[in-house]
Amino acid sequence: MRVNRHIILSALDMSYGGLSTRKTAEQLESIFGEKVSQSTIHFWIHKYTKLVSQNFITQAEQQLKLSGKYHHDETEIKVDGSEHFFWETLDEDTRYIVAHLLTKGRTTEDAKKVFQMAKEKQKPIALFTDGSPSYDNAFYAVFDTPFRSSTTEWVRRVGIRARETNNIVERAHSTLKSRLHGMRSLKNEKATGELLDGIMINYNYCRKHQSIKMTPSQAGGIKANRWKQLIESAQVQKTEKEIQTKELVQGAWLTQEEHW
Repeated sequence: MRVNRHIILSALDMSYGGLSTRKTAEQLESIFGEKVSQSTIHFWIHKYTKLVSQNFITQAEQQLKLSGKYHHDETEIKVDGSEHFFWETLDEDTRYIVAHLLTKGRTTEDAKKVFQMAKEKQKPIALFTDGSPSYDNAFYAVFDTPFRSSTTEWVRRVGIRARETNNIVERAHSTLKSRLHGMRSLKNEKATGELLDGIMINYNYCRKHQSIKMTPSQAGGIKANRWKQLIESAQVQKTEKEIQTKELVQGAWLTQEEHW
């Protein structure tokens, strides 16, 4: 990139920290004396979120050590003026968000999708939810087996007065809402999905959690944190993939020439 990397990293930190692109541009000019347009900042956000999401997260999550006590809930957000639902499943001890999903509705099929995503990280020993009817069939479809009952305990209708509450995922919702508050609008599902992916990456890997005094990824045993390390690691893995692909293509051409 033509722009100094520290400016790009600062833009990502400011943006995911809650500043609008306009405020971020003003801060970059004030601190670094660098004039950057709002559209450029928007481009950086989507470029590096996609890079990290596609080339770092999956491999990094193979190292995760979770408690297996998952708290799940969904919250309403507006996308292009219409009501959508954002689902989050969070590990209790590490505060790591193991699954997230944006949907138009709040159906059993939607619940199945996000439960399956959480299960792929690690099958939970306990799942805490509210009493939403969309969870009824979804839980048994994902966590039961045809030959035995589920080994996952399902704790429903947890509330603020209950011994086991769901307030840690509600706190994650508040963090999300505070980030979205400074934005004028979420224009379409694709762009909103990419933005939410970035917010989740920032939450898991870059933002120190107040209660555990570290990032959720560090609590889960992953050393890499902050955008600088994530981007560098993602770029290395992307380059390695490109080299492997090139070698496979070259090998295929050599085999074809030998055949001829």
